[in-house]
Amino acid sequence: MLPEIKILFYLFFIILVSAVSSLKIYAIIFFVLCLSILFLKVPFRAVKSGWLPIGVFLLFTFVSNVLNQHGKIVFSTGSLFITEEGLNIAAIRTLRVLYMIAGAKILMATSKTEEIIHGLWRLLGPFEKLGLPVKDYFHTMGLTLKCFPILKNLLYENYRERMTSGDINGIWNRAKAVSMFLLPMFVDSIQNPEKFFIEPEPGEKTN
Repeated sequence: MLPEIKILFYLFFIILVSAVSSLKIYAIIFFVLCLSILFLKVPFRAVKSGWLPIGVFLLFTFVSNVLNQHGKIVFSTGSLFITEEGLNIAAIRTLRVLYMIAGAKILMATSKTEEIIHGLWRLLGPFEKLGLPVKDYFHTMGLTLKCFPILKNLLYENYRERMTSGDINGIWNRAKAVSMFLLPMFVDSIQNPEKFFIEPEPGEKTN
């Protein structure tokens, strides 16, 4: 399936989830999402990654929406109370966020990042005629995403060399050692980004 079709499906899914306000329909959507994960053979690692911070965010979403809503009170303590309507609103809004995140995870797990970027580029390409720099924007985005893994590897190699070559102990000393090469590298990546895309010769060490 073309990435443009996947993106349009996801946009339709977001509109559907945002418009629905019935827990029964949300239960059906949950079943459909589970079938989609099995049918598309989404790796379990891609599904479970990042769920700790997502879980904290969902918990905050639920708690912030369940408290002190008008309706039939089912629990109260001091100035706080929970109503049936509050539980329903909190469940709907939490599931809405959960399904949007799950849909995005399925989209990213079944498509490469470059494919998503090119798909968005082709979808938004007609706006070039209105004077919007769509091509330049997505070209810059693609270069940025391509540069991240290279920078990560360089940072890891430099950090390992610094830690093994010198007797650096303590969190403060380690932070100082990292800052001594971290800031110059980021400045260099801004001033001369082309050097990070040059493939080194066999046996040549990356600076």
